[in-house]
Amino acid sequence: MIDGCEAAWAFFGGVFATVIPDNMSSVIDKASATEPRFNQAFVEYGQSRGFLIDPARVRRPQDKPRVERVVPYVRASFFAGERFVDSEDAQRRAEEWSRTKAGMRIHDTTQCRPAELFALEEAAQLLPAPTSRYDVPLYAKPKVHRDHHIEVAKALHSIPGNLIGSVVDARADATTVTTPRSASCSGLTC
Repeated sequence: MIDGCEAAWAFFGGVFATVIPDNMSSVIDKASATEPRFNQAFVEYGQSRGFLIDPARVRRPQDKPRVERVVPYVRASFFAGERFVDSEDAQRRAEEWSRTKAGMRIHDTTQCRPAELFALEEAAQLLPAPTSRYDVPLYAKPKVHRDHHIEVAKALHSIPGNLIGSVVDARADATTVTTPRSASCSGLTC
């Protein structure tokens, strides 16, 4: 989902103020009509990019018809009979198709070209585009070994001795491995 959002921000030249995902597990850990529990990685991503997450309501198909109504058009116009070398080839060709065919057709409802309408009315509403790729974190629940270490992403990290035998929550990105603040771990950076 994060890779898809990153590609969308690059394509549209900015970040949407609100993202309305379906209740997929890459965004929502527990779907609920009133109190959905969000995936921590996607919450951090939304905070870093500045958008709000407003998931579609559970078991409310009428909330999604505008999006799902486009699926048959995309399937018939873009994918039908196509073969792609790899995901990068599919991505590149989808972007080209969006710019030259889908974005330049006369839309039945608005009687406008979607790309022109977007540039005229919607592009100014976007948040600034990211200047660098988002570093997707890795979450783990390693056990503290007798030698005061945990293993996260195939690397060892020191942990206080009073946690030997405990399972701790850990978050790793390209530069750091951290454990959350708690009485037993004191928010220690490993």
